[in-house]
Amino acid sequence: MDNKTVSNKILIGLITVITMLTAGMPEVRAADEIKLGVLSTGGDHWPRWVAWEQGYFKEQNLEVREFQTDSIAKAVQALSANSTDLMFPANTEGLITAITKRAPMKIVAGNFTKALYDLITGPKYKKVEDLKGTTMGVINLESGSTVLLQKILLAHGLKYPDDYDILTVGGTPARYAAVKKGAVAAAMVTIPTSYEAKEDGLNVLANISTYLPDYQFTVIGGHTKWMESHKDQTIRFLMAMIKAMRFINDPKNKEASIQAMVKHFKIGRKYGEMAYREIVEQIRPIRDDAAPSIKGIETVINLQVENKGLAKPYPATTFIEDSYRQEALKRLGG
Repeated sequence: MDNKTVSNKILIGLITVITMLTAGMPEVRAADEIKLGVLSTGGDHWPRWVAWEQGYFKEQNLEVREFQTDSIAKAVQALSANSTDLMFPANTEGLITAITKRAPMKIVAGNFTKALYDLITGPKYKKVEDLKGTTMGVINLESGSTVLLQKILLAHGLKYPDDYDILTVGGTPARYAAVKKGAVAAAMVTIPTSYEAKEDGLNVLANISTYLPDYQFTVIGGHTKWMESHKDQTIRFLMAMIKAMRFINDPKNKEASIQAMVKHFKIGRKYGEMAYREIVEQIRPIRDDAAPSIKGIETVINLQVENKGLAKPYPATTFIEDSYRQEALKRLGG
């Protein structure tokens, strides 16, 4: 028998062995891509950070590519144009306004059902009334945080534009930096940035939850046509997010939840612990079923009407497509 014949027999034998070993093995399917719009950076990103750390996206065979911006208008525009498929956390006011203008998007789940904003000021401002004649830092004129800022100020007799000015500076990190440098007198920032501000000598004068106990802070939004043609991907994304929300709410996961915030928010350990105590143990804005708060969305709508962002009030259900979340819950066993 010549060498060529021997080599051929060995090759055939190897192929046979490999075929036998791989027989019955499950087919490996490439992960489905989701383009996720991500707005600014704040404590309400927490469930997404946990989803990454606990491998919930990988578990659902999803490749989530994130596209982050501090501009609500750009984030909503990207979702409307289907440059992104889903958005989390999505600004509730931004989505509602866009939907009333026939933008192809819907709220498919809730996120934080209470606003986490604190009003921080420079050291010399001891009460809200002291802010008369000063300048406030905001992300933009129409955002939810700006509306909430004006709600607090109005409750203390300060009206815009008669009693204060507004300067566009950006998201929570930029607003915090602007107050710290003295570029603006005050701004709304999310937990746990307000903890750091206090330790830096700034004042925390108010928390919006005192003024508005029911408020759908942020949500999960999606492009309607994309979701219709990618129903299974949408459901699997929601399954991952629901698992993350439940993970945070479970006391036995306290340490891992804190570590996720510290790592992704790039904050000190003590701030993560403070955030856990206030958010998870006290405020409790995260629902295990990820349902959007109807009452909270109604508050958002009513505020928009008050501030002439909407011409009229709408039923909260106008903006919600709940079938994907319901199916996600069903697959998770309820």
